Amino acid sequence: MGNIEFNVDSVAKLAMLDLTDEERAMFAQQLPSIMAYVSKLHEVDTSKVDSSAYLTDLKNVMREDVAIDLSEDLRADLIKAFPSEKGGALEVPAIFE
Repeated sequence: MGNIEFNVDSVAKLAMLDLTDEERAMFAQQLPSIMAYVSKLHEVDTSKVDSSAYLTDLKNVMREDVAIDLSEDLRADLIKAFPSEKGGALEVPAIFE
């Protein structure tokens, strides 16, 4: 891959990784060889591969969300049974910072 320099912090940000200084140093050494290995894919002849060869006719099999009306008693029982409630809503742990 020649003398290409990789910005490990930019790659880590794109991959949503928090790296320690030790990991950053390790990846700075490893990233060029990883990219050189991946660039070998350019050598593969795909001219005779049908671009639709790996398409399937699978469809989304998930059911459509449907809102249902609940009685106030059932709603109150469900909220009471949930581990955490705040302002009449069910509270779950945050997954984003």
